[in-house]
Amino acid sequence: MLKSILVGLDGSKFSEAATDLAVRWAKRTGATLVGQTVVDEPGITVPEPVPMGAAYFKGQRDEELLAEAHAQADGYLKRFLAQASGAGVPVTVLEATGVPAETLLAEAQRHDLILLGVETYFRAGAADTPCDTLDKVLHSPPRPVVAVPDLLPDGSTVVIGYDGSLQAARTLSAFVATGLAGLFENVVVTIDEDVEEAERIASRAVDYLKLHGATVKARPVETRLDPAPVLLDHTVQLNAHLLVMGAFGHSALREFFFGSTTRGVLRGSTVPVMLYH
Repeated sequence: MLKSILVGLDGSKFSEAATDLAVRWAKRTGATLVGQTVVDEPGITVPEPVPMGAAYFKGQRDEELLAEAHAQADGYLKRFLAQASGAGVPVTVLEATGVPAETLLAEAQRHDLILLGVETYFRAGAADTPCDTLDKVLHSPPRPVVAVPDLLPDGSTVVIGYDGSLQAARTLSAFVATGLAGLFENVVVTIDEDVEEAERIASRAVDYLKLHGATVKARPVETRLDPAPVLLDHTVQLNAHLLVMGAFGHSALREFFFGSTTRGVLRGSTVPVMLYH
């Protein structure tokens, strides 16, 4: 069961949507929300060539930028605190200084779940350009990560992309441990060239979910098509609230989700995506 949800706050519309989702889940589970901002001091104070005698002015400018960044971070935390408190959920806020991905990964070890925007904007001096914080967090997350689009759907089901791999099984276990499986109808979507094999694979996930009291049904799909649009289409067909994925490796489906096109997958999804490995 969810006890604590960490939300990375960067002031973007993606971060705001992540906050909205965290509040929804906290109201249903009783979890505490923890909002964290990260001031990218290493990025602000990075050494750079300056004309002789200009080092003083560079230092002065760095101090001004740091002060501005801390003021922005304080504003993000106040909005998060007000929204969570107004919804009546327990809330804590944290401001940290450092490399954003490293800082979030360290803090995540204290919590059950990490929520970040599909696009993140923690990098200093690049307010209009997404940074690579989500990519770095997904590389080695200590807890499941939910990547949130800028608009939340009104869906009522959870679509679980399951290929029978060890990684997919671990992700399913982590999802069940959050308690979210018991709050929604779950649909296990398995894609294979042989529908009978897809049914066999899906049945393992269905049995596990039923063991934990979840409402679940299987959706085996026989196709030779690229699995990505097939699965994403099912999130639309099934009115999904969340997509749960954990597969990666050598098969076509696994390679798709944790290979070089992961960013494209996330950008193509209109629902939050839970990822873990």
